[in-house]
Amino acid sequence: MAYSYDSIPAGYYDAVFHRRAGIQSKWHHDKFRRIIAEIGKTGRHLDFGCGPGTLIGLLDKEVQSLGLDIAAPQIEYARQRYGGPNKEFLEQSVLQTSFRAQSFDTISCIDVIEHLPRKLSLDIARESKRLLREGGKLVITTPNYKSAWPALEWVLNKTAKVSYDYEEQHICQYSVSTLGELLRQAGFSKVDVTTFMLFSPFAAALTWRFSDSLWSLDRIVSANLGIGLSLLAIATP
Repeated sequence: MAYSYDSIPAGYYDAVFHRRAGIQSKWHHDKFRRIIAEIGKTGRHLDFGCGPGTLIGLLDKEVQSLGLDIAAPQIEYARQRYGGPNKEFLEQSVLQTSFRAQSFDTISCIDVIEHLPRKLSLDIARESKRLLREGGKLVITTPNYKSAWPALEWVLNKTAKVSYDYEEQHICQYSVSTLGELLRQAGFSKVDVTTFMLFSPFAAALTWRFSDSLWSLDRIVSANLGIGLSLLAIATP
């Protein structure tokens, strides 16, 4: 039986983010910090797999943002928490959209493709390419399975306060090379895949400020050595 994402409590990961204490919360803060830096102050943004809407809630209020997700409870939560002028949320798959070609300046797909069969992720990447305007940017993150991520995943399965194992969800595993291959196969002309998220989030177990002080060093080390726990892909049509 396929895993049901409706079983995740509505707003669970948004609550983790806003807790602002501990490793898990810092992980999400650092992740979104990097993603927002890549998105910038774009004109129109699409977040596929938006979950409870945290990323869209963090984007500049002038950015016209649309979040899509298949989980109805998360979309309802996102509407209540973050909906408003320039921030819209729809319960649907990106493949079900009727948007015109070149409708968006930027598209994000944050920690989604590990949950999907590769063929579906390829279709999403192709649709993202169709929807991006000339000079637009697709931003994708996913766990780096050529790092220590599998060990971290095992620990999370033992300690996370949710009633599922990550193996039930993460059905497709990526590395720098396989994620780059997916995006090039989708037709993107320029693809850059790097790693990020190595040690700084874990320093939040001591203090949040200490973790912040390690942010820049973490970014340099994880990218240069290719051992970050997460992959970050930037693709342009």
